[in-house]
Formats: sequence, C-alpha cells, structure tokens
Amino acid sequence: MTRRTTKRVFGTVVAAGAVIAGLVTVQAVRTGAQPATTLVRGNVAGEWRYWGADAWSSRYSPLDQINASNFDSLKVAWTWNAGAFGKDEYYRTTPIFANGRLFTVATTRRVTAALDPSNGETLWMYRLDEGIRWQKAPRQFAGRGLSYWTDGRSERVLTVTPGYHLVSLDAKTGRPDPLFGKNGVVDLMDGLGYPMVPLAVDDSGPLIISDAAPMRKAKLGEKWDPVKKIGADGTIGIDPAAGQIAASSPPIVVGNVLIVGNSSIHGYYPIRAHNVPGTIRGFDIRTGRQLWKFNLVPQPGEYGADTWKNGSKPGTKGVGKNDAWAPYAADPELGIVYIPVGMPLMDEYGGHRPGNNLYGNSLVALDAKTGVRKWHFQMVHHDIWDYDTPMSPNLMDITVDGKRRKVVAQTTKQGWVYTFDRVTGEPIWPMPETPVMKSDVPGEQSSPTQPIPSKPAPYSQQGLVEADLIDYTPAIRDSALKMAKKCRMGPYFIPPAAADGKGSTGLRCSWYAPGASGGVNIDGGAAVDPESGMLFVASITGMSTAQVQKDPCSEFDYSSPRDSCGLLGALPAPAGYQKPASGDRGGDFGARSAGSMIGGVSIVKPKQYGGITAYNMNTGDKSWWIPNGGMQKITSRDPLFAGVTLPEQSARGQAQAMNTKSLMIYGTGRGGGAPGSAPTLFAVDKSTGKQVGALKIESRTTAVPMTFMHMGKQYIVFATGSEENTGLTALTLPRK
Repeated sequence: MTRRTTKRVFGTVVAAGAVIAGLVTVQAVRTGAQPATTLVRGNVAGEWRYWGADAWSSRYSPLDQINASNFDSLKVAWTWNAGAFGKDEYYRTTPIFANGRLFTVATTRRVTAALDPSNGETLWMYRLDEGIRWQKAPRQFAGRGLSYWTDGRSERVLTVTPGYHLVSLDAKTGRPDPLFGKNGVVDLMDGLGYPMVPLAVDDSGPLIISDAAPMRKAKLGEKWDPVKKIGADGTIGIDPAAGQIAASSPPIVVGNVLIVGNSSIHGYYPIRAHNVPGTIRGFDIRTGRQLWKFNLVPQPGEYGADTWKNGSKPGTKGVGKNDAWAPYAADPELGIVYIPVGMPLMDEYGGHRPGNNLYGNSLVALDAKTGVRKWHFQMVHHDIWDYDTPMSPNLMDITVDGKRRKVVAQTTKQGWVYTFDRVTGEPIWPMPETPVMKSDVPGEQSSPTQPIPSKPAPYSQQGLVEADLIDYTPAIRDSALKMAKKCRMGPYFIPPAAADGKGSTGLRCSWYAPGASGGVNIDGGAAVDPESGMLFVASITGMSTAQVQKDPCSEFDYSSPRDSCGLLGALPAPAGYQKPASGDRGGDFGARSAGSMIGGVSIVKPKQYGGITAYNMNTGDKSWWIPNGGMQKITSRDPLFAGVTLPEQSARGQAQAMNTKSLMIYGTGRGGGAPGSAPTLFAVDKSTGKQVGALKIESRTTAVPMTFMHMGKQYIVFATGSEENTGLTALTLPRK
C-alpha cells in the first residue's frame, strides 16, 4: 500500500496513494427502489448524508434488503478501531455515507476519517493541530459527527473541531480546501465580537479530561485564574475570563449555506455567573465567509431582549451559555433551519437572571440564507431544571383532521413531544400556559406558568405524587410515604429547594420528574416513518433530586451541591436524608434519586423506565410501547418485602433507534438492556412493536445506528465502546 503524509500549517492529512484512490471511485447507488439521483429530504436514496440520515433528521432509510426474514442472519462485515487515534469517554458518533465513501470523526481530538464502506479500511484521515486551544476546549468528545456537501462536481466534508475551528476537506483526498477560509480553516472564535488573545497554560494543578473537561478541581476558597504562562505554540482564542465556547454537534448544510452552532461549559460546573452567549451563524459553503449571525441571547434592541430583566449584554451577570448544542434539522425546500436551544446559566438556579430568558429552551426557526427569525416557541420559561433541549427536531408531513400539515416535532427532557406547523410555528395541538409550583428559594423568580402540550401524551412519567408510591402492603406504603415526604413533590415542574431549609416550606430537597437526564437526552431521541406518519421516541423515565446551596467559591448566590468549590458533594446532607452521589444528576428512579430506595427497591411503583414509545402523529395518539431490551425482575432481602411478589420493570437506559422501510432497528445504548444480558441489536415491526429479530453484538451501541447501500449490499453501522476501545461495527448479509 502506498501512503503519503502531507504536513500543513493547520493540521495533518494522511491520504491514500494510487492504489486506494482506485477503490474510492464513485459507485452507483443500487437501491432497487429509487434512482440514485432522486433527492429525498436532502438525501440521496441509499445514502445517509446527514447525521440524522437527511436534513429532516428522520433517521429513516427506504432500504429493505435487510428485513424481518433475514435480520438474524446478519454478519460482521468489518470493524474500525477509532481507539487507534486516541481515547474518548465513549463513542457518540453516527457516520455519514455519500458517493461511495463513509465518513466519521473519532476521539477527543475529533480526528476526521474516510473509510472504504466495503471493508472499513481508512482511506484518509485529518487532524487539526490545536495545541493549547484543544487542551482548554470544553466538550471535547467526538461531536457526534460531521457534514457533507456537493454541487455535483466538488465534494466537501465539513467538521467543527474541539477548539472551535471549522474545517472544509476534499471528500476524495482529505486535503483542506484552499479556497475555504485560511487554508481550509475558519476560526469560529473570530467574529463573535470578543478580542482574540494568546492563550495560556494552566500549570497550577492537574486537568480532568472528561465530558466536562478541562476542569481543574479548585481548593476551598480559591478564585479561578487559569492564566499562568503563554503557550509555546502561540495559540490564540477568546480570553478565558469571558468564558468558553465550543461545538458538540455537526453543522448542517442547507443549500450553499453551512449553519454552525455552539456549546459551552456544562451548566452544573461553572463558578462565574456569565459566559460567552450562544450564537448561530451561517457561512458560505465554498469560501467560509460568515453570512449572518443570530444571537441566542437577544441583544438590546432585538426581539426578546426584555426577557432578560437584568440586561442581556455579554459580560452581564447571568448572561451566557444559552447554547444550541444538539444536532439541527432543516427543510431545504422551505429554506428554514430548526434550532433546538439549551438553557442559560446555571442549571438549577436563576435568581441572577430574572425573566423568561429567550431563547433558552426554545425551538427557533431561522431563514437559512439570512439568519432572520421566522418563528420561535419557548418550551420552558426561566429554566431551573436543566431541561435543555437535547436532541434534534424531527420533520414530518402528516394528515391532521383531514388536512395535510408540514410539521416539526421536538422531543425533550420534559417527556413531551412539542409539535408545530414548521412554516408558521403554530402548535398542532394546544399547549396552554399552565400554573406550576412557585420556587421558594430566596432570590429566585420562577415562572408562574409553563406550556403543557395537550397532545401527544407524555412518554415519561410526569412528577411524583403519593399515588405513585409503592403500596404492596400497608407497612410498605407507610415507609415509602415517610421517605417521600422528606422532599417536595408534585405533578411537574417542581422547583429545587434550598439545602439550608430557608425556603417557605422548610424542605431541603425536591423530587422532580422527568429529571435532568430525561425523558429524552443526548443518547436517545426519535426516528420517523415518513410513509405512515409514525414517530418512535427512545426515552427513559427519570427522577432527579434538586437542591441548591450557598457557594462561597462562585459568583452565584446559590449553586448545585454537586459542585461546591470544585469539590463534588462538599456540603453535609440534610438530616435523615441520603445526599446525591458524587456527580450524579438524576436518571432512573431506583438508581439515581438518592433516598428513594428501601431494601434496594424504588419507593416508586415500577414504571416504563427505558423504552420506545410509538405515536401516530396523524392523530397524536400512542400506538405502542416496548421496553428497552426486555424486562427485569425485582427482588429484595429486606424483611419488609417478605412474602411480596414484586412486579417486573423495564430495563434502564435510552435506546438508539433508526427506521428502514419495514423495520425499526435499535441498540439498547450504553446503559440499556436487562442486567446481565448480552449486547444486542433488535429489530421490531413498526406497526405493532413486536420483536422480529435480535442479534448479539460484541459491545453495546453508543450512538444512533445508520444504514446505506453500497455495491448492491445493505450495511448497518453503529458506534461502540469507551476509552481506547471505541470503534465502528458494520453488519451485512452473507453472500448467497
């Protein structure tokens, strides 16, 4: 094999030689269903050109070579070792397939690679050398994927690096496009309105490289000051005093415009009450020239600025984050891009940012060419629950009351599907502003109402009330009730409590559901069947324990007890109450809501924890529900449960689903499936939810699977693994 390495100022390309070049000749797409040139929702039949399959983020392919009759016959065609390029917390990437090549990113360095889809051989790879810029970058994990563009002659692969550079690469060779930006690279920190300064090395303590990295554990009473010495590579960026900004999802292509969002620091770690506000920007796909910018924190004179009562200028206390870190969706025909927006700082306290805080927790529709707002809807006012919008919206064409409607459906941590006319933003079904419980944390000004969808019915449990408690015997019910009354409960949107008990109720904690982990979160989300109008939502039912506390090491009046002065869980627990585990922010009822277990049994009746809910979106009604990988038995040795036969409950974790013409295919996700069961890829009948196939795999899926057709064969590809054991696995049918 011939290889050549080309050194560049901004990065390194490893390109294949003449032999490999012959292998990547564009192949005709053979689907047997539609011509290869037929565009379907911005995609080509048999390909997977976007993170979510197409611009609509449908996670759907019309392929049907793999079906119920042969699913269990699938064999491993190849595996690709992403860990060869470095470690990653876990592999979150869904590859894309276009014009005969598979493209992916890997590791915290976000290495970009092209693969031969027949055998998984690396055709080329590229890594931008970011030096200290990378070391200081938040959200370094693999960014979920990348983007593809072609005008029929040129082909480009586009990615955003951990250090917030936009890179355009020739899809055939992996070389940076010399006509794009500066040698193929656009510095995304430039153009945000902040001065660019030399970055510095923080040599005052060890760095923790993780999901929230880099973060140094502070000492009690220490004030954050990362600047120690100028980096030897002379890397420049935004002064860390202003905050951090990055991207954790791929950009999206709409025509000849590339739309790029941002992510920033986690909202449960900050010690400063401001950060770089989020922005959405459009770039010319050929040149990298910035075309427009949309402020996710409206600036003075812009629509929504009055929803920030203390002011919305950058650097203002409370202004920052409000990032749109999830993948986006778009309607190429309408020229609209749909942006799911996260929440402002901090996650569980907002006394420093009074007002509804637009465009936090909103779905925002923008004109893709100009960046002008078409419409928006805020799903959570003044968020204090960490209900950031974690997944891409799904576009659908459905028939409601006999009328054909173009809709966009947004799944959420709240456990609801918010459904809108994607042209006007009008809710398809009413979402009345509904009174909710008022916060009693000193200084907090929570919203008195929240919009509650009337349809579809929620896919996760809403709230915790006495009727939800286990009552197998009177003694069990009394024990559960005694434990539950230590925290505030209610139907939904239960605000956090002050850990010092200085609120009006005197309670030191709250339980709210769905919790900070969802509902739907980063690993779940929905897949669409465009032929039937079905929506399949992979979710969990979770409950979080919510407290805020005085924090002497931050600029917030209150902050999460899970991060006091950088030392997770520093304050003593309330009397008689088990404090949340270190770093734990809520997930399923039994395992992650501290103080909610008796003898290893959740005080909450078994619910549909991890599973997939199918909705007929033409009517807004539930069609079926299935557990994520099966059910599990509950047992306890506590004498309180002697003689009691406990019911089964569904397995934990968020499934990761996609659709083909006849099947819904899902992996259980890294935390899913019945305990002790082997990692499995499942196939179910879309109309009934009945399992029609189950295939044992080497490791659990860690991202949404994808499928494509190449050289007459259909493949299914999915990511697995953690640390240095990350990679892709490709399945296909054996040749007859």
